[in-house]
Amino acid sequence: MNQTRIAIVFLAVLLIPSCDWSQETSEGTNLFGGLSAKELDAIRASRTAAQKELAEKSAVFDTPGIADALEAEHWLIAVAQISSVQLPTDADSPTIVTFHVEQRLRGESEVNDFSVESRWNPKKEEPKITLVDGNYHETALDKSEPKAGNRYILGYTLDNGVEKFVFVPGVIDLKDPEQAELIANVRRFLELEAEARVRGIDSYLDALDDKVPWIRDIAVHRLTYLDTCNASSLCAERFDAAVQRQFRSETPNERGEAIDWLIWVDSVSRSQKERGYTDGLPVLSDSTIRALLDKAVQDPNVELGDRAFQARETFDLDRNGSPGDCFAVMPELRKAALWHSKPNPWPPEDMTGTYGCIPAR
Repeated sequence: MNQTRIAIVFLAVLLIPSCDWSQETSEGTNLFGGLSAKELDAIRASRTAAQKELAEKSAVFDTPGIADALEAEHWLIAVAQISSVQLPTDADSPTIVTFHVEQRLRGESEVNDFSVESRWNPKKEEPKITLVDGNYHETALDKSEPKAGNRYILGYTLDNGVEKFVFVPGVIDLKDPEQAELIANVRRFLELEAEARVRGIDSYLDALDDKVPWIRDIAVHRLTYLDTCNASSLCAERFDAAVQRQFRSETPNERGEAIDWLIWVDSVSRSQKERGYTDGLPVLSDSTIRALLDKAVQDPNVELGDRAFQARETFDLDRNGSPGDCFAVMPELRKAALWHSKPNPWPPEDMTGTYGCIPAR
């Protein structure tokens, strides 16, 4: 899911070990001390093992493209049929797919026919090296030949008009039997969303316990923006209980999901302070967020502990740093440093960390 990040300019990703936020120094290369090859190997090995543990069940926690469309409440969800297909003329051209809307599942629009670009191209040779486009997620329209008559559930927006092509990040092939569970979950979420218009926050609070990770995630995001949640002590209690439950899970990916919730809530909390909240609202207070992050740093999966450490140090930096301060965070060493004058750290250790400065106002 897309998350608001704090307004810090990350100047570079460097190879840094680290220290204490209160420490000031200009001796960047001596900030954290040296590590032996044996110590570095042990740290790398522990992270490799932790990443492998998370990868074992990562597919269950992957967010489908349709979930991104469902999260954006003003986006349209519809059952649509392909009315025509324009095949590419060369290896660099897209396939143009024209849809006709058969049934609207969410939202209203007078536009019933529109075209979409597909990356399916039989003329294009398979690349020897797969290049990952971080701004684009492959959909069912890209994986196999789109054919007239095929029916899909689409999640899309008309915000950019229909003069050319409509942006459709959510695509479910209705004839694919492997998508049956996802289709059922989409329909179930739409029912939950409709119910929430009547029950209010209770529907989303109940969804924090849903069996489907992406439904839980959307519930978290919706709750953080609801004033009724801000005004309810029950909302904070239920959210805190959900985080604590996830922390107790034997599945590390569920614990990681809770860490991501805290990172999200913290980012929204900071942006919402402009609306007059003083203690990190919505959903959780600053003190509660900080305590939960502190607990997550101790996670037995060190990759998750690193993620929580990065979030906790960023949390502290946002509240304790001043414009012009520079910082370094080394999650793998569980150390961080803050300087009131810009240093030049470049230690020799082969580890990644973050280094940046808070923009001067």
